[in-house]
Amino acid sequence: MRKLTALLLALCLCLSLAACAAAPAAPSGGSGSETEVHKLGVIVYDTGDEEVIGFREYLQGYIEDNFEMVKFVYSGSIGSGEEELDFIRSACEEGVEGFLSFLSYDLRAEVALCEELGAYYLLASGTVSAEDFDAVAENPWFLGVFGPGQPFEFQAGADMARFFLREKVGSRYFILSGGAPLGNEMHYQRTLGILDAFSSAYGVVFPSTRAELAMAEKPITVETERVTVTICPGYVSGEAFFQTAKEAFEAGKYDAVLSVLPPVDMIDVIGKTPLAVVDSYNTRNFQLFAKDTLKFVVGKYNSLVGPAFALMLNAVTGHAADFRDGGRALRVTQGFWMSDSAEDYNEKYALSTSATMNAYNFDDLSRVIRLFNPEADVNELIALAEACSFSAVRARRGGTMDN
Repeated sequence: MRKLTALLLALCLCLSLAACAAAPAAPSGGSGSETEVHKLGVIVYDTGDEEVIGFREYLQGYIEDNFEMVKFVYSGSIGSGEEELDFIRSACEEGVEGFLSFLSYDLRAEVALCEELGAYYLLASGTVSAEDFDAVAENPWFLGVFGPGQPFEFQAGADMARFFLREKVGSRYFILSGGAPLGNEMHYQRTLGILDAFSSAYGVVFPSTRAELAMAEKPITVETERVTVTICPGYVSGEAFFQTAKEAFEAGKYDAVLSVLPPVDMIDVIGKTPLAVVDSYNTRNFQLFAKDTLKFVVGKYNSLVGPAFALMLNAVTGHAADFRDGGRALRVTQGFWMSDSAEDYNEKYALSTSATMNAYNFDDLSRVIRLFNPEADVNELIALAEACSFSAVRARRGGTMDN
């Protein structure tokens, strides 16, 4: 009997030590309970970014309070692929079972490491190329991608350009292309959309292809008889990129600025020049609309990531295999909200940041989580995620802002 007891204790110890070591060949089915706490890692690119802060307020301020079986473990600001992989390793050592990521430097490497460590990986809000997605779509540790996708990212850029065309602000444009030449598919598609809209509206052919301009690694100015466009790349939250963008902007005169990412300190450089941005519904943009500097926003909102969380919770509680698309990871389309006036922005901002009402609340999410609804299925989860437009959210909340 003592030998058997010792053997069982040794076995338990080995299983405990291996909790975040080599993964099984594929995720196995299991059972979760409302009392078991599941640690979920959150991978972010900049802890000071307004969109990141908004998502964090929702995940830690709302989801953790209402789903007590969940605890989020946040990364610091991740600035490289190696930093992301290091965080995945260290988080797994702390017992993290899956990762909601808001960036991707190398999706194949990220998923491969998660497979090795027995953790799930999900791009909770973003866009990757079809090639990158297909390379990992059949890996059972990769849950999928939630986000606008290439068509909506392209459309976001085009919508910004068309706004200024309708407003007839002028024909000299400054474009902050962000990470477009650095592998950021979202920024690349948005920049392409801007250039495409201007090229079509002015009836001009740029001397370089739109793809080449979008991928420009240094500031470049293209002048035609009808329109002048300067494309300036880089993450302007970094000092080196900021100085380059500041010098490029001050070297010319522009009628409007179009930014595919939050312009941060470039706001002071831009001054009163009309601005359009792809960002989020946040306090900074609320203030910029009030100052009449910001004219147009295409953006995400705090609780947009709710369905991605639901998918992850299903996975870590043993139901990953039931929430796939024919054995492949999910690719779920969630578009942007859009505002071209302070009045419209303020209405959507109020819903985005409400402490008492969310676009995706506990009742919405619990219906697509197996812990709460044994009949929940993948089609319901996808349908809920894609019902993310402002009109769909208002309908779900009863058509008023008071529910």
